[in-house]
Amino acid sequence: MIRPEKIERFLRHHGWDDAKTEKINSDASNRKYTRLFKKQNTSILMDSDPTTNESIENFIYFTNQLRKQKFSAPKIYGQDICNGLLLLEDLGSDSFANILKSKPHLENHIYQEAINQLIEIRKNKIPHLTRKYDLKILLQEAVLFSEWYLSPLRASYESSHLLKILRVSLQETLKQDTTLVLRDYHAENLMWLPDRRNNRRVGLLDYQDALAGNPAYDIASLLKDARREVPKKLQEELIKYFLKKTNLDHAVFSRDYSILSAQRNLKIIGIFSRLSIRDNKSGYLDLIPRVWKNLQDDLKHPSLNELSEFIKSNSPQPTLENLGKLFKA
Repeated sequence: MIRPEKIERFLRHHGWDDAKTEKINSDASNRKYTRLFKKQNTSILMDSDPTTNESIENFIYFTNQLRKQKFSAPKIYGQDICNGLLLLEDLGSDSFANILKSKPHLENHIYQEAINQLIEIRKNKIPHLTRKYDLKILLQEAVLFSEWYLSPLRASYESSHLLKILRVSLQETLKQDTTLVLRDYHAENLMWLPDRRNNRRVGLLDYQDALAGNPAYDIASLLKDARREVPKKLQEELIKYFLKKTNLDHAVFSRDYSILSAQRNLKIIGIFSRLSIRDNKSGYLDLIPRVWKNLQDDLKHPSLNELSEFIKSNSPQPTLENLGKLFKA
């Protein structure tokens, strides 16, 4: 049976086969999303073709766990694990990114709500099947920078030296108590649901790759956004607020925040380069200069002096000429 027929059968089984449809942007993922309309009701079809190696089992697991803890992950109305199909609650179109285009005055308020949600997540137990965000994974992600950004630009560098520098820094971040880290906690993936109460006012969309790790990671994901600029003053206020509410050590958190933000930004530059080179999605190259700027801000922390020197000596800046080479690679 071809895939459209599998989808039609799935929708028919759940009473949505005659619904009107609207495609939803799925960003860098291979998963596809469609909004379904039937009378006064809507729902979301998630299509995660198993041949793309994006299983829906983790999504189902973390959805159920987050909902048990009273967070606004979407309800699951129907599932077909073998064919990678889910019928989900529609949380609407008001992502943080969308709503701030028309209502910029809400920025401080909704970002504080996002921080409150991370505080609440930290208070809850980490789901028992959650894997650790360990050194191996952190380094594997950071290596994407050298494989897909440095190498295509023919930069002269020792990859083993970069790994050695990162290993020393990242090991320090593994010494803190862990929390559930959603990993893609940013304005495109957070929905504003003002009619709900408390932490449920922030809807969650992308958490299937969640791991148990340092609480600074999701803060960095939120405030050092690859797609939108979060004002520096607001970043500082929200970090101060988070530390006050959690009683975490300011100096330790500041170090871990800078290290993990740098790791994340190296990974993102590598992923965006790969999307252009391998997947012919060159539009992501336009985002690299902002990520590079975030990285340079991370590297100001004294704990990252060695990494800063490495980047300065070995990594070409994302000029138009260099980004063009990534497009042609």
